[in-house]
Amino acid sequence: MFRTGSQDSFLASLRATPADIRVPRSSRLRSFVIGWSRDLATREFLTQLLVVFLAYFVAGKLGQATTNIRSSNLGPVWPAYGIALAVFLKYGYRVWPAVISSAFVVALEGSVPPLAAAGQATAATVAAASGSWLLRRIPNFDPSLPRLRDALGLMVIGAFGSAFLSSLFGILSLYATGIQPYSGIESAWLVYWLGDSTGVLLVTPLVFTLPQLIGIRSPARIAELVALVALTAFGGCIVFGNFFQVHLDVFAFAVLPLVMWAGIDFGIAGATLSVFLIAAIATILTALGFGPFATNTAFTNAVLLDVLFTLLSVSGLTLASAISERERAERERERLIRARVEVEARLRHAAVVESSDDAIVSEDLNGVVLSWNQAASRTFGFAETHAIGRPISQLLPPELLSDETTVLQQLRGGERMVHLERTRVAEGGEKTHLSSTISPLRDSAGQLVGTVRIIRDISERKRAEEALARAKRKLIRVQEQERARIARELHDDIGQRLALLTVGLTRVSSELQTQASEIAADLQSLSHELHPSKIEVVGAIPGMRVFCREFSAQHQFNVHFEASDLTRQLSSNISLSLFRILQEALHNTAKHSGVRQCRVRVWEAHGWAHLVVSDEGKGFEPAAVKEHRGIGLMTMQERAGLVDGELRVDSQPGRGTTVHARVPIIDTDTAHAAGA
Repeated sequence: MFRTGSQDSFLASLRATPADIRVPRSSRLRSFVIGWSRDLATREFLTQLLVVFLAYFVAGKLGQATTNIRSSNLGPVWPAYGIALAVFLKYGYRVWPAVISSAFVVALEGSVPPLAAAGQATAATVAAASGSWLLRRIPNFDPSLPRLRDALGLMVIGAFGSAFLSSLFGILSLYATGIQPYSGIESAWLVYWLGDSTGVLLVTPLVFTLPQLIGIRSPARIAELVALVALTAFGGCIVFGNFFQVHLDVFAFAVLPLVMWAGIDFGIAGATLSVFLIAAIATILTALGFGPFATNTAFTNAVLLDVLFTLLSVSGLTLASAISERERAERERERLIRARVEVEARLRHAAVVESSDDAIVSEDLNGVVLSWNQAASRTFGFAETHAIGRPISQLLPPELLSDETTVLQQLRGGERMVHLERTRVAEGGEKTHLSSTISPLRDSAGQLVGTVRIIRDISERKRAEEALARAKRKLIRVQEQERARIARELHDDIGQRLALLTVGLTRVSSELQTQASEIAADLQSLSHELHPSKIEVVGAIPGMRVFCREFSAQHQFNVHFEASDLTRQLSSNISLSLFRILQEALHNTAKHSGVRQCRVRVWEAHGWAHLVVSDEGKGFEPAAVKEHRGIGLMTMQERAGLVDGELRVDSQPGRGTTVHARVPIIDTDTAHAAGA
């Protein structure tokens, strides 16, 4: 909300001309944000004061409810003092105005004069603040009391120690104004001190641990908690309701097993809640004249109740905190064991990494090097001390980092590793082939925090593969040359002789002439398949079209051929490889598909020549073909690989087969001439 003055200034700024505006817009915005933040902090502080005031007031009125065992605003339990210590521990000392004002109002309504009320309120506020200050001096003090020393600190300093101050100055305030509760100053001070002490023991731990009980979600745990509360309430009513007409004071300790059960199963929260319920029931029933403490004087009843509550609280808090600390120690021991195992595993891993001949490098998501082994130093020339902490882009060649964004996306998408192969060209022109395997580096929660690279020099393997490829090219070249020789022999010699024989047979028998003509046609077709001279004369696509037409006529097989113009002429190697793949694919389709038609498509896209032969036949199971690859499939794959191309065969039973070959449109004759 803006104040009226702020609204006027804001409207005036809107009416002002540009010359009148001297404060930049950003400054006005900053001032508004700062003012709004201050208003928000003020509202939060005022809310805290209101909560503290009401909490202390309600706790004080509950403490004054049992008038039968109280004397002049003194009684056996004062829960408001536990609230005072809790709010100082939670909110700090700045809430003191709410504490002292609420304490004054409560004391004033307890039939004491204003001066005595002011003395009691001041004593409670100063003592609670002092107790909070002393507790904060305990190293890592936690008011939820997870450790035994925290529980002992709260009992000794927070309860008995600070309550000593509040009771001392509070009782002096009462006697200074002429008020003499109980039977004397010693008796009054004892009840005052025990009342404030039990208030801390019953209320302060409950304030900090009750959310733990509220946060229970397990149905079994909820059922057990409900059973504990019900049995505690029932047991308290039985013991302090005097149903068995037993007037022994020691009978009141029959509820101790319930406190122990609560402390063992629910910790500090359970122990405090059970003692709080028992204290509330015991106090009310004693004030009504029931129970083992109802037959004595008001002073004796108050002291006995305080002693009982103190013993129950001390026993429950000590037991629960000791169990909690032991459990924490067990968890810490297990954590240390797991950490030791992890360290040993890392040491073994580090030994393997350092002894590896492969460069192993890890980096975070910002590209900063986290680890760098000796092989990486040998490969890239940077020592470990100079590499760790530097950007990886300054250490690795750019070829290995070209797909960094894509790799991270794949790893975030669930990929377990990404494999890349890159070629590094040195200044002298020497080529080094590198294989990079990138794996995700994740934290204990499974979140991706970096990557691990294993970089291997595969130059020797690449040289071996290139030598093998050259040998294959030489073999195929020799094979093609032999095919060409046989084709010429068939066409020029045997074909001509058959032609003469056919002419001579015209005078003998027309049937023999027909058979000879068919043999001559088959022989010509065989010579064309052995050496496709058409692709050398008319080009790849026209040659393929002619072959498909001849194949259709010869095998009574319908081949639907589609082709788009190529922007560049295919080299002889590429043309021959695609032609051989087409030959093999058509023969396989005619033989195995179970249909009498197929489709052939040839086109160019993004520098690649594509050839697809597809049918709608019976198909096959790809997994079976991978295990038992035929000669035809291997031949097609080798033909594609010799011109740096790729071959993919897709098929499903009953859904046909598609053979897709693609090769880069480059001058492979020149590229492979050097290695021929």
